Amino acid sequence: MTGVVTGFSIILTVVLAGVVLAATGVIPREGARYLSKTAYAVASPSLLFLTMAHGDPSVLASTAALVALLSALVSASVFVVLSLLFFRRPLAETTIGVTASSYANAANIGLPVATYVVGDTSAAAPLIMLQLVVLAPAVTAALELGVRGRLDVWGILTVPVRNPLVLGTVAGVIVSVTGVSVPAVVSGPLELLGGAAVPLMLMAFGITLWGRRPLAGADLPPVLTATAVKVLFMPLVAWAVGGLLLNLEGPELFSVIAMAALPTAQNVQTYAMWFGRGENIARDVALLTTLGCMPVLMLISTVFT
Repeated sequence: MTGVVTGFSIILTVVLAGVVLAATGVIPREGARYLSKTAYAVASPSLLFLTMAHGDPSVLASTAALVALLSALVSASVFVVLSLLFFRRPLAETTIGVTASSYANAANIGLPVATYVVGDTSAAAPLIMLQLVVLAPAVTAALELGVRGRLDVWGILTVPVRNPLVLGTVAGVIVSVTGVSVPAVVSGPLELLGGAAVPLMLMAFGITLWGRRPLAGADLPPVLTATAVKVLFMPLVAWAVGGLLLNLEGPELFSVIAMAALPTAQNVQTYAMWFGRGENIARDVALLTTLGCMPVLMLISTVFT
């Protein structure tokens, strides 16, 4: 339990540093975009490459990956059913709500949680790969159909191979499987860049929290539903699938439940802004789930560690 508290303290301290940077004007709120882009395009792929190169690639086809997939599918299905029964929205807006309720922030928050709370960076790898390789193309396809009434098949199919996180992870898996020795001239810079990933992501998140007005113009039915499904229901599904169906226990069970409790990914807002649909839903669910995930993660760590 002490390790978990220490991990959260580290995370919150770096997030607070981001808040202070924004509050004092050292970095404007728009600067978070550039910190996030740097982490997303360079630092995080370096971290994932080294993690997978030095780890066990079977984690991508593990029970953790199965738990992540089933948790996402069940949570998304619950949102769809509730939406159809109580607050019907057009396909594009519904897609954003579905994604917000099941697409976790596995990179920006997941990697720090995996590193400092779970104690294993690779714990986030199955979730990251699942979302980028399987869920992202599906979300893009639904939004294409809902907004434009047609599908850009080639663009959808190439979403995974154009993502630096996928490329870094796959490259690391290849190195691990083949046993290739990475020369120091390559691994040295990657270690330096990878070490910057978590601080960059957490500070960027802290910057975005400053001066934000929650629920301004919110579409409350889908926002509150997606928030409850993501923060409360999805971890319960992960516990049921991992603990009751797959007989996981100890650190492995804690890991899959903690990953399921992560907040909604910022990618969802990116999708909403790109297609011009459901932007308020994506923004508000991301904020509420981010604020709500910390006490939930603390509760999970108390029960399962």
